[in-house]
Amino acid sequence: MAHSVEEHLHLQANEYDRIIRTFIPRYDEMMGEILRWLDGFLSSKDLIVDLGGGTGFLASLLAKEYPSVRIEIRDTDSKMIEIARERLKFARDRVTFVERSFHESLPKCQAVVATLSLHHVRELDDKAKLYRSIFDALGSPGVFLNGDCTMSAQAQTQAVEQHLWVDFMKSNGMTEEEVRKHFAEWESEDTYFSLSEELSALKSAGFPDTECFWKYGPMAIYGGIKK
Repeated sequence: MAHSVEEHLHLQANEYDRIIRTFIPRYDEMMGEILRWLDGFLSSKDLIVDLGGGTGFLASLLAKEYPSVRIEIRDTDSKMIEIARERLKFARDRVTFVERSFHESLPKCQAVVATLSLHHVRELDDKAKLYRSIFDALGSPGVFLNGDCTMSAQAQTQAVEQHLWVDFMKSNGMTEEEVRKHFAEWESEDTYFSLSEELSALKSAGFPDTECFWKYGPMAIYGGIKK
């Protein structure tokens, strides 16, 4: 299923890296934590698959942090892939760009990462199937890390998470009305499950060890380890 950032977020693809930081609290911290938790799982020439890799920002960090690993960026948005291809010229011999859905079969790899992309999977059963595909693709030991938004199923906690998110976007110059309009527009494509639902789906997919590796308000890094 094709996905267009320009249509979904109403911005030009080349503006994504700047504007996403006005939408997502602690975006850069989340990216840094993904790199930190990968440490220990990767060795020379291992493959990392970046699902919904977009402009290649995370992949560029990975390529610099792990100068011998190979990276596959998978995305259905051709304009984002063009930006990623330009950004990763410095590592062109180690990076592959695949214009393909993350629902299609994955190559054997040592790590799978994703950021702000898997919330486009609308049904929890479909997400569990995707997690199973990731589990099957991973070597042993292997790791899956997903940085994304989760929303508590508990009303009071969810209200606090939403309040934090709204305040963050307002601190970047948006009015309350503009923030609520963004949320309403994103609802057409985005689904935020609770962290407990995500971890349960990972367990059902075969991951024996599931974990929340980092969390700030509604934003979290969670995933699983394959022994």
